[in-house]
Amino acid sequence: MKIRKLGVDFHGVISKNPSLFKEIISEAFLRKIEVHIISGGPRKYIERYLSEHHILYHKLWCIIDEPEINEKTRFFADGSFKVDDMLWDSAKAKYCANHNIDIHIDDSKIYGSYFTTSYCQYVDDLHVFTCGNNTISTNHSVAQIFTFLEQCATTKISS
Repeated sequence: MKIRKLGVDFHGVISKNPSLFKEIISEAFLRKIEVHIISGGPRKYIERYLSEHHILYHKLWCIIDEPEINEKTRFFADGSFKVDDMLWDSAKAKYCANHNIDIHIDDSKIYGSYFTTSYCQYVDDLHVFTCGNNTISTNHSVAQIFTFLEQCATTKISS
């Protein structure tokens, strides 16, 4: 399956290995794949980071910007916040389903159980991508990583 829309998490994914994800996302642009950066937030910090690292994207979506979630969030004076775990953990999956994302890359194993679209876990410590029982090392070429992601998207694998 040719990937049309790719979701990529920011915290723990792009932020952990910006050079790798700059390459992957640049390849996605060359392949005419729509790239969605999907993260918790805050938006201004992420926008600045992506700009400073010259990482392209089509859309940036932050969980905390969603009115339904924002209204149920407790904000604290130090800038931190607390959101119901179930609401937070399922938000990216809902976004991906609603926006027809073919596959999403994230670092959290917990989020994967909420996805109906394909979900690929990036494990920075191990330098691998995992989709279901399939794994590929980040030492592979970007073309090989894309082939792996396309296979995962074809079989609609979730973690």
